[in-house]
Amino acid sequence: MSKRRVRRGWKGRLLALMALAVWLVPPLHAQSDEAPNADTMGADEANWLVLPYASYSPTTEIAVGLVVGYYRMSRPGRRASSVTATFTGTQRRQLIAEAEPELYLADGRWRVEGQLIASDYPNLFYGVGGDTPMAAETAYTARYGTVDLSAQRRGRPQLRAGPRLFVRTGTVRNVDEGTPLARGRVPGADGGTTLGVGVSALWDARSRRYDPRRGTYAEASLLLHSAAWGSDYTFGRLTTDGRGYRPVGPGVAAVQLYTEAVVGTAPFQLLPLLGGSDRMRGFREGRYRDDVYWTAQAEYRVPLFWRFKAAAFASVGATGPRVDASLVENAVAAVGVGGWLRLTDDGVHGRLDLAYSESGVEVYVSLGEAF
Repeated sequence: MSKRRVRRGWKGRLLALMALAVWLVPPLHAQSDEAPNADTMGADEANWLVLPYASYSPTTEIAVGLVVGYYRMSRPGRRASSVTATFTGTQRRQLIAEAEPELYLADGRWRVEGQLIASDYPNLFYGVGGDTPMAAETAYTARYGTVDLSAQRRGRPQLRAGPRLFVRTGTVRNVDEGTPLARGRVPGADGGTTLGVGVSALWDARSRRYDPRRGTYAEASLLLHSAAWGSDYTFGRLTTDGRGYRPVGPGVAAVQLYTEAVVGTAPFQLLPLLGGSDRMRGFREGRYRDDVYWTAQAEYRVPLFWRFKAAAFASVGATGPRVDASLVENAVAAVGVGGWLRLTDDGVHGRLDLAYSESGVEVYVSLGEAF
């Protein structure tokens, strides 16, 4: 077993709960004391914010960082354009710098959004497949940069579609000796560059972006990565994400169905991953990975008092080499409960989740709803 294996205990989890206090630090705004939104910002208004934050997940353990955001409207009544930058350091010595633009151009006809990431990230790899044993755990460090951008033109009020570009370049180092990853037997073990081009489509009929009470959301993306345009790996990747929200009693019922599939030879870093703080909570992100992945989850969110809410959730999912009966027969499940604290008037929440699965009980402290 790796000498660098992550060790988790209740002491670390109690420290993570203490990090909730960081959420109580109010955002620092320029030009306005209110969170920016389409109803309050005028044509020439701009807001920026600086927000310290803390989080916890099995992948990172305790993480602390800073969010810097800039918001601007092109005209009254339009959704705000924004650029958000996040700088994060974790207990596992992971460093991540990330920028997320969401720009509405040409009177809102075009939406340009995506992610730009630079990271030095110690991580664990368990192999490829839906039944990999814990004993296969391999420690490694990925140093990489990613550019993932979509430009979507509005077709109908809720529908947008357009081209997408994905570029990832990086190296793999500090690999446990004697493992398949160290011997270069796994695609992606030698690092390299992955370049994909494709299309994406978005349907967004939610009542609001954060913590919606009703409506639907659907997104689909198809990317082709090929040596013909400079990629070290040739494969296709299809992703779909469908969500629905409906008031039920005093709260809101939310459901999600997410799928991801790869055809061809993809580096292990870009294979569909099961687990994480948003999908299949209770499993470490990347505990299982393979060419095909699906997960379904449901959550019931109910207000308590002041700015607090509670949630109960359940999820089921599986990974496999192809679409066949094994994707149902080998499915795993997780359940959990959570507490929410509303941080802004437009619905951004701090979230504490306790999730139980075959891996045991896991704790997540994060910003924003899972879906």
